[in-house]
Amino acid sequence: MASSDDDALSVIRSMTGRTQASVAVSPERVADFLRKQDDLGGKLIRLEFDDKRRRSGASSGTQLVDAYITAEDHAEVCRKLVFRYDLGGTFFFQYDLVAQFRVMKALRKTPVPVPKVLWLDAAGEIAGLPGLFMERVDAPAPGGQPFAEGPLVDAPPEQRRQMILESVRTFARLHQLDPKTLPLDFLGRRGTGADFIARAIDWDSKELMHAIPAGFGGDRRAFYDGVRGELLGVRDYLFAHAPKDREPEIAHGDPNLSNLMFRGSEVAALLDWELCHLGLGEADLAYCLAGMAHFLLLMKPMAGVPSDDDVIAAYKAERGSFRDWEFCRLWGEWRLGVYQAMGFSRLPPDMQHVEEMYWNNTKDRLGRFMPREG
Repeated sequence: MASSDDDALSVIRSMTGRTQASVAVSPERVADFLRKQDDLGGKLIRLEFDDKRRRSGASSGTQLVDAYITAEDHAEVCRKLVFRYDLGGTFFFQYDLVAQFRVMKALRKTPVPVPKVLWLDAAGEIAGLPGLFMERVDAPAPGGQPFAEGPLVDAPPEQRRQMILESVRTFARLHQLDPKTLPLDFLGRRGTGADFIARAIDWDSKELMHAIPAGFGGDRRAFYDGVRGELLGVRDYLFAHAPKDREPEIAHGDPNLSNLMFRGSEVAALLDWELCHLGLGEADLAYCLAGMAHFLLLMKPMAGVPSDDDVIAAYKAERGSFRDWEFCRLWGEWRLGVYQAMGFSRLPPDMQHVEEMYWNNTKDRLGRFMPREG
C-alpha cells in the first residue's frame, strides 16, 4: 500500500495531469500571435517550448515559452514568457481567463506582487479558447503539494516559517486595497445574489452542483449524497448569517501556499487569480489555514510551520483590523471543502480511500467551526 506521502503527491499528480496534455499548443500559432504585438520588442526569430511536466496547476493549461527576438540594435534577446490558456471547464465550469487578465493588470500598480500580464488572446487564436501571456517570474516554481516538493521543502525551518508568514502578510496587503479605486467593477457581476457575499457563495455552490449533481457517483452515490448534503447545509447557514454591514474586499479566492513564488523569504509573485472575487479578507485567511491543514494531513510533522495563532497574529498585525472571524472561519473552510470535494470526485477508483480520508477530515473541521445555535 502507498505511504501517506505518496498518497498526498498522487492526489496532486492526478489533478494537475488533466491540464497538461489536453491541448497541444502550436508553436506556429504562438509565433503568429506574437508577431502581431506592437510591443514585442523586435523581430521574432524563433521559439523554444519547455515541455517538462509541471508540478502545479489544476484549472488551466500552461506553456512556458522562450521567444528569441532581434532588437533594433540587432542584438538577440530572449523574452521568457508564460502562456496560460482556458481548457474549457476542466475544473471550474465558470472559468473566466479574461477576468484573470484584467485582475492582474489592475493589481500591477499596487503593493501586491503579481506577474506582469502582457497580451490577451481573448479570441482563442492559439488554443481555441482565451489565453494570456505573462512575463515569467524569476523565482523557483511552486510545488502542487507545497509540503512535499518545492521551495518550502527546500528551505531551512526558520526560513520556511518566515516564508509562510510573509505570504499571509501579502494576503493582508491585498485585502487592504479599496476595490472602488481599481478597474474591477466586473467582479461585482460574478455570481447571483442580493449582495456580494451571497454572490460569492452562489458561484461556489453552482460549481459544486455542476461537479457533484444529484444522482452522481454510481455505486458510491450514497457517499456523494452525504458530501453534497453536508456542504449545502453549511452553505445555507452561511447565507443566513452573513455580516450584512461589511463592505466588499478583494479576495484572492485560492490563497494556498501552492500559489506563491518566493525569492528567499520574500514573496516574488502571487499566482492563479481565477477565483478572485469580492469577498472578505478574513475568509481568505481562513481558507489559507484550511489549505495548510489539508496539505499537511498525510504528511510527517514539518519543523518551521507556524501555528494557526501565529498565522492569525501576522495577518492582524499587517492588516490592522480583524472582524467576523466566526463567520469567516466557516466560510473559508467551506470553500476549500467544496473545491476538495470537486477535485477528489475525479480521482481514479484506486484512490477512493484517499478521497474518503480527506472528506472525513473536512467534515470534522466543518463541524468544529460551525457555530452552535442557542
